[in-house]
Amino acid sequence: MNLTLNQGEIFALLGRNGTGKTTLMRLLTGQLRSTSGDVRVFGRDPGREAEPRRMMSLVPQDIALYLRLTVRENLEVMAGMAGLSKREISPRVEEAMALVQVTGRQHELIDHLSGGYKRRANIAAALLTRPRLLLLDEPTVGVDVDARLSLHRTLKRLRDDGTSILLTTHDLDEARTLADRIGILASGRMAEEGPVEGILRRMFGDRREVLATLSREPDNAVKSALERLRFAPTLNPLEWTSWSTGMESFASLPVALRRHGIDLHEIRLREPGLEHVLAHVEGASS
Repeated sequence: MNLTLNQGEIFALLGRNGTGKTTLMRLLTGQLRSTSGDVRVFGRDPGREAEPRRMMSLVPQDIALYLRLTVRENLEVMAGMAGLSKREISPRVEEAMALVQVTGRQHELIDHLSGGYKRRANIAAALLTRPRLLLLDEPTVGVDVDARLSLHRTLKRLRDDGTSILLTTHDLDEARTLADRIGILASGRMAEEGPVEGILRRMFGDRREVLATLSREPDNAVKSALERLRFAPTLNPLEWTSWSTGMESFASLPVALRRHGIDLHEIRLREPGLEHVLAHVEGASS
């Protein structure tokens, strides 16, 4: 697999659990050695040479900080572990805190911070060495909506300052919002690569998913009618999905559903999700 990141670009890797996203991150940072083939980052082997490792930082999915130390104390300890001189530590800590906007929380224990601020501090630790390449494994997992939006703003600010960012996510909407390009990992290879909208256009054209929400749980007769109208059930018995090829065909659906005695609460269009993308990729490779 060849993957090129431009300076000041965010690239998101998506795929099912077990497709190798985290393993790839660990290979790129030299934490794992490949059993076959070669790994090259900035033209060098990170598993055998220190130089490429000094040019990048990994933010793991788990919070890799000392919970009983403050934000500043954590960053000072990690700056020393990263080999920064005593003269460098204080300005680098100030710089990293400012970049992720945790300066106002610098004297609080990590254990007392919200999930979003813990994530920010985790990223700050990775920025101490001013990496050219920042790798993040599921950076927004387990945080609320406000914290997620704040982290997105932080990553976009880093990108705009020239940092190249490679991240993994299970969320296609997050990738659409955050990434300049995405890659889909499937069957041990990069099955798709490019801007999200371009990939969706290639795969689905103008087709969009229709989500119909029923007013009450359907009986067998209603289920049969929905299936005749090419709707498929979801895990939620009130929600059924289909596909539309344009606003005209979508506009005719509520009338057709009600004509078949289907009591409709809501019907809406939405973009294809990650499951649709992965099913398309896996179907194409089988």
